[in-house]
Amino acid sequence: MLRRAVHPGRILKDELAALGVTPTELARQIDVPANRVSQIINGKRSITGDTALRLGHWFGVEPQFWLNLQAHLELVAADGETGDAIRLLPTSADLDARTQGPDPVGAGSQVGLER
Repeated sequence: MLRRAVHPGRILKDELAALGVTPTELARQIDVPANRVSQIINGKRSITGDTALRLGHWFGVEPQFWLNLQAHLELVAADGETGDAIRLLPTSADLDARTQGPDPVGAGSQVGLER
């Protein structure tokens, strides 16, 4: 089970407060509609690639920082909804145990998996 996640909007809200910048001012400076920033701060909108680029530039951090926050939030939510059922599904290790032979040529190599 994954640990608890915080919506990226909460981080954004806290950072803006620390800098004394309003969401409307940030929206103006990063050239997006004010409601986009407001919706992110209120947890009603996700961080997109475009928004991550803009926030990364404005805050002087890698855009990946914002995308990682969003991805972690989504993984925690998915784990809470379907994680237990997914963990009951078979895995590639189960397939190997059934065949008890060497991996077929190229098994896993197409997606970069190592065993």
